[in-house]
Amino acid sequence: MEVRICKECGFILGTRPHMKDEGGVCLSCLNKHRKKTINWEERKEWLTKHIAEKRNPEVEYDCVVGVSGGKDSCSIVMRLFEHHGVKKALLVHVMDEFTPSEAGLCNLDNLVKRYNVDLINFRCSPQTFVEETRKSFFEELHPLKWIEQQLYAKPLEMAKALNIPLVFMGENSAFEYGESPECEIFHPASNEKTEVIFLGSIWPYSNLDSLAEAQKIGFKTLSDFDDWQRQGSADDFTQIDSKGYMMQHWTKFIKFGFQRVSDMACRLVREGKFTKEQAEQMIKDSDWICDPLAKRDFCKTIHITEEEFDKTIDKFANKEILVKDANGHWRRKDLL
Repeated sequence: MEVRICKECGFILGTRPHMKDEGGVCLSCLNKHRKKTINWEERKEWLTKHIAEKRNPEVEYDCVVGVSGGKDSCSIVMRLFEHHGVKKALLVHVMDEFTPSEAGLCNLDNLVKRYNVDLINFRCSPQTFVEETRKSFFEELHPLKWIEQQLYAKPLEMAKALNIPLVFMGENSAFEYGESPECEIFHPASNEKTEVIFLGSIWPYSNLDSLAEAQKIGFKTLSDFDDWQRQGSADDFTQIDSKGYMMQHWTKFIKFGFQRVSDMACRLVREGKFTKEQAEQMIKDSDWICDPLAKRDFCKTIHITEEEFDKTIDKFANKEILVKDANGHWRRKDLL
């Protein structure tokens, strides 16, 4: 298989499911240019009016926000309260069974206290979590398929149960990850009773923008604490909530030849922080690295040995684009 690289950001083309490209440029980069044609101020004005129109005095909350305590959920809550007139929001946090980071615990606690909001910590059955994670890991190498479904489903279920008319999510992933050229405001799960809105389609989504906004209200990064010196990452401020969760991202490298380093480095090229050359070097140096602490936490949580983990990885390795190096690590052939 011939590896192709996006001419603008350096992302690997042709392996990510559903991601499109045109003329050697990924749709994520093309969508970056489309953002300039969207009237964002008009969308913001519309949202403020829409929230007011949807407010029901007989319903306790204006909206539900699914939160992790990460930069995106912090910036969403801040903007809803400080820019769009939300009076009361219900935050829904779906827990996983991995070890939480100090940064993740701090940020979620800070967010709740800062806006004096109600929070539901939804803990799914630990046994079910382990069973589903093991099943998806061994059968598909898609370890957190089940819990990610819960992350999206539970806030919507809470909204329906309590007759709350609006649910807010962050980025429109289909637009940001190059699956669709349309920056839709409403999630497909929306209906007449409950609307699900991407705030990243109201405010132009950017990792650096979300970080800057979150830091205004006290958001902390991994570098602010000593419990996790993360490896195989391009930043210290995304996906920082729990340690074992990172295996969901790293296993993509084994199947598709990219993981979180590629995702973030190339996104930061689009946002003007890195050059394409810097991103490509970062991908070569780090994208293959499996964070040892995250791996250990993942294996401990779902009750498998690291040897079982490694054997499963070898089973799913995409040998069209990967090869083991002299140290037994899977690497992209084109980058050796």
